[in-house]
Amino acid sequence: MTHERATFTFRTLVVAATLGVVAGIVAMYGACTGADDSQPDTSGCTLESCMSLCLAAGEPGGECVDTEAGLMCVCREPQPDADADGDGEVADDGAPDREDVREDAPVEVVEDGEAVEGEDGDIEWVREDAPREDAGPRCSELSTAWTFNLGAAGWTHAAIDPPASGSFDPWVVGIPTAGPGSCRGGGATNQCWTSGLAGSYPACQIAALTSPTLALAPCATSSFHVDLVFWHWHEFAQATGSNDGGFVEVSPDDGATWTQIAPLSAWDGPIDMSMTGCTGTNYANGKQGFLGANGRWVQETIRVTPEYLTDLFSFRFVFGSDGATSGAGWFVDDVAVVVR
Repeated sequence: MTHERATFTFRTLVVAATLGVVAGIVAMYGACTGADDSQPDTSGCTLESCMSLCLAAGEPGGECVDTEAGLMCVCREPQPDADADGDGEVADDGAPDREDVREDAPVEVVEDGEAVEGEDGDIEWVREDAPREDAGPRCSELSTAWTFNLGAAGWTHAAIDPPASGSFDPWVVGIPTAGPGSCRGGGATNQCWTSGLAGSYPACQIAALTSPTLALAPCATSSFHVDLVFWHWHEFAQATGSNDGGFVEVSPDDGATWTQIAPLSAWDGPIDMSMTGCTGTNYANGKQGFLGANGRWVQETIRVTPEYLTDLFSFRFVFGSDGATSGAGWFVDDVAVVVR
């Protein structure tokens, strides 16, 4: 995993007993890979574990930063969002901007439709129906992460347009014995989502693993970017005229509509699903996706564009297999929504 230094101000999650915290992170989440995605880093800091710890401490997220002692988890300072309310004005100090003041004018403050005397002798004009920047969370406070070590964590799964009978949804959360042999990090109790824990996935599958619904509307007009970051290991069967695979979709309307968004690394190619011998939808056929085998746990990043950032935002991992050969499947772990 490549760890970049952030341009914003950091605050350490723990000042004292740093080694104890690192040991705890290693025990809970496993080691983090090195910059070349191959050599383990024994500091144990991962983006997802660090974010989870910072969020639990009431901070808006965190990242792993290089120090003399190794990679350490540091939490972000809460920051104001640029134009968080979409009114064309940028707040420079994080405070709600409610004043339209003339220094030489008497004070009038509107409260519940009545004008009252202010305390400082200045005029403060307040519209009851005016949008307020502090009416809800800021974009910079909306990062979240899932390690799945305690199970499903609010995620759901189901077949896409299934026929009347049959099982077309292989998604399950647990500790695999096939494929990579363990989840990301390799801890004895480390769980992840997969299309099958103990062997090759079944034929004729088309199902989605879906995130909880997230309220991301403050990010649609902010200066921050929203990225979906996740780790995955996959082995999809490939044969002449048959490519099983998987891809990621986002929804701005709580799953009423779905749109595919490509990772920054790009898709591997088109999924080619020969549905001979299968009953049901051909939803994945022809879509770009992850194909073949990547051979190791790989981190992917997908940037979400503003039109999808609503208070009904969700995303999902779509897996498809046809009636030909099978493979070990798709394994997904340490998923995060990162506000940068």
